[in-house]
Amino acid sequence: MKNSSRNWLLTFFFTTFLFCCGALQAQEEEPNKVLLKELLPSIEEVYEVRFSYREQDLAGLEVTKPQPEITLQEVIDHLESQTLLNFEVLDERYIAITYSPAIIDYCGIIVDSQTGEPLQGATVQAADGSDYTVTNANGKFLFSGITEGTEFIIRFLGYRETPVKATAPGGDCSTIFLEPSIVALQEAIVVNYLTSGISKKQDGSTFINTARFGTLPGQIEPDVLQTVEALPGVESVNETVSNINIRGGTSDQNLVLFDGIKMYLTGHFFGLISAFNPNLTSEVLVTKNGSSARLSDGVSGTIEIFSKDQLSGKFAGGVGINLVSADAFLQVPVSEKLELQVSGRRSINDFVNTPTYNNYFSRTFQDSEIAFSSDDENFEDSNFSYYDTSLKLLYDLNEAQKFRFSLMQVHNELGYTELNSSSEETRRSNLGQDNLALGGTWKADWRSSFSTEAITYLTHYRLEAMNHSVNVDQRLIQENEVLETGFKLKTTKTFTPYFQLLSGYQFSEVGVSNIENLNNPFFSSTIKNVIRNHAVYAEGTYSGETTFLRGGLRLNYISKFKEFLVEPRLSFNQELGRKVSFKALAEIKSQTTSQIIDLQEDFLGVENRRWILADNETYPIIKSKQVSAGFDFKARGWYLDLEAYYKFVEGISTSNQGFQDQHEFIRTSGSYTAKGFEVLINKKTRALHTYLNYTFGKNDYTFEELTPSTFPNNFDIRHSVSLAANYSYRNFKFSAGGYLRSGKPYTRPVEDDETRREGNNWVVNYATPNAAVLPSFFRVDLSSSYKMEFENSGTLTIGLGIQNLLDRKNIINRYYRVNENSPQEAVEVNNTSLGFTPNASLRFSF
Repeated sequence: MKNSSRNWLLTFFFTTFLFCCGALQAQEEEPNKVLLKELLPSIEEVYEVRFSYREQDLAGLEVTKPQPEITLQEVIDHLESQTLLNFEVLDERYIAITYSPAIIDYCGIIVDSQTGEPLQGATVQAADGSDYTVTNANGKFLFSGITEGTEFIIRFLGYRETPVKATAPGGDCSTIFLEPSIVALQEAIVVNYLTSGISKKQDGSTFINTARFGTLPGQIEPDVLQTVEALPGVESVNETVSNINIRGGTSDQNLVLFDGIKMYLTGHFFGLISAFNPNLTSEVLVTKNGSSARLSDGVSGTIEIFSKDQLSGKFAGGVGINLVSADAFLQVPVSEKLELQVSGRRSINDFVNTPTYNNYFSRTFQDSEIAFSSDDENFEDSNFSYYDTSLKLLYDLNEAQKFRFSLMQVHNELGYTELNSSSEETRRSNLGQDNLALGGTWKADWRSSFSTEAITYLTHYRLEAMNHSVNVDQRLIQENEVLETGFKLKTTKTFTPYFQLLSGYQFSEVGVSNIENLNNPFFSSTIKNVIRNHAVYAEGTYSGETTFLRGGLRLNYISKFKEFLVEPRLSFNQELGRKVSFKALAEIKSQTTSQIIDLQEDFLGVENRRWILADNETYPIIKSKQVSAGFDFKARGWYLDLEAYYKFVEGISTSNQGFQDQHEFIRTSGSYTAKGFEVLINKKTRALHTYLNYTFGKNDYTFEELTPSTFPNNFDIRHSVSLAANYSYRNFKFSAGGYLRSGKPYTRPVEDDETRREGNNWVVNYATPNAAVLPSFFRVDLSSSYKMEFENSGTLTIGLGIQNLLDRKNIINRYYRVNENSPQEAVEVNNTSLGFTPNASLRFSF
């Protein structure tokens, strides 16, 4: 016991001895620092001088004591070496101390703290507001000739405001990590949903930030609508972006808004390319269910596209070209309060027909009169071109009052010429599509808790087709025109940080005309209809730390039918723990516009769709009811999204479903019921994102006047799977993926009895509708890009992409015709998908 006590005491004293020796050594190696302001009086007394200075220049400055018995000049040199102060000897007694910071060049690279992705467009502004800049595509900024220690504030939408101080460069630019803001974390369940720039929000919608967009397989540019097609529950049975099927609905059941303006034309090349220039779009919001009460139409889904809406104060622009089109974009700050944005894009086939363009052309017109005429000796030439232009004015009257004006025009034009070999006469046929959209917005923040937004707009769609037959003197002219004008008023009242009330009023007037003229035999038809719709709505949103609840009610009044439509909306998300959350969504919606599909010979056999208005007889108001529920799970870079849905849509017509069987000429109304579930598994690291997307859906028609009354929907895709990986390293991005889905239903002729006579004509004798299914659709796509940055001059981006790498001949549609040479037989006609199609792009931005 005594030995133990003694050993303990020896250990204690030995440890204490070593600690004291270390402390003394540390004191000898690192002299004590004192506040300069407290040291100066002793120096004044020893050297009989007086210092004059500003209090703020010396606040908090610490220095080491100078050695005793040195000269006054050596004391001054000692203090200047430790500070940014300048000691100026005025005379033998007085010395002035002034602050003289160094002039430096300060640069930094701003990145997302979670993903390491550079943040383009972040604002870096001096704390006193004297200077600012915006980060480039690599997240980099540079200030030249500034004072060391200058304070800057870094701001970027969705991230916390971050202060930094300018320091002298010690080599490479410093990396600055921005943290997502608390509000963004509450609103977003997961960021980088499929790739960087895509986020899943708590209200069930999907948010796409095109400035931060990564890459998806096959894409060389952030094509808005192609990106939408990659989301769970979104398909395109004919692989076009203008025929997007959200949970089994038709494309005309999607509401597409550009800066709040409804668009009736959304594709170039009749749907193979989005009509929205990537340079123009800034953000996209996709809603499949539980939509806000402020939204009307779109019984299947809503795609909201927003252009850049903030003054940048910087002159910027860019030009780009790929194997299909060329484009340009310019951003001009006219003054501190006014900015102009212009962009344009046009197909390049006027100058050169690339293999990519030829593939698109063949795919688009494979089942049209052009394709059939190309093999005819009378065929002379054909051409197709497209362009889109946009202009936006941004004017900030002050911090609280902002005005915006947007204009966009989309144009497609097709023409071909035939020669009558016997008469040597030529006949020119053509088709043109246009959509002009323009609107003005006024946003006002009356108080920090109350704001209003007013939008007035006009959208004009026009389709004109003239089919001039070369063999007979027959000319068919068809026109479809839509003119919509409207006004929207929205108010937002914030009661607490957690609760917000939205309310508003909307008015729209939609006029649609359809004209058809035939010269031989003479026939003329003009149909015009107008519908006016008034709507009021209110919606409350509670967004707590673990609970999100949004409930709203919309009341529509359609004056033509004197009908009120009540449409409740609901979106709910509840965190059940740190890793799991439950979601539930529901909505009732309606729409009065739809598209009918006429005979295959109309509009040259291409894009044979016409917009019409409901008449509450042949074409009822389309109404939908939808509910969905599911779970989200996230942990350690893994994310699982599971959602089941049930949707019922009534008021559809056989004329807008694209039947090419025994129901093609029947006009009756009915409904469809779609139900299924969607699964997304996403794994992300700093450089690699992988996802697996699976959708199961069952979609059935019910038409009481048809036999049988219930059968599979034309857009019934039972199984759909996609697997992709996106890799990024510094300025290099690569993406590869495969897409596999069930074939769409089609109707076969009766076996051994394929045709039958009706009077003097032979027609196909069809069996049970949609009882057969096309072979599975499978496609593998690749894409990559590399960005080169030129200091103070711009960025050059090279993109490469391949669609259908394996050149698989996918059949996307099948129908039958009577064999002209043997009327007792039916001829099978197959439309195939785009084959092996490479594309490349070159873009310079400054």
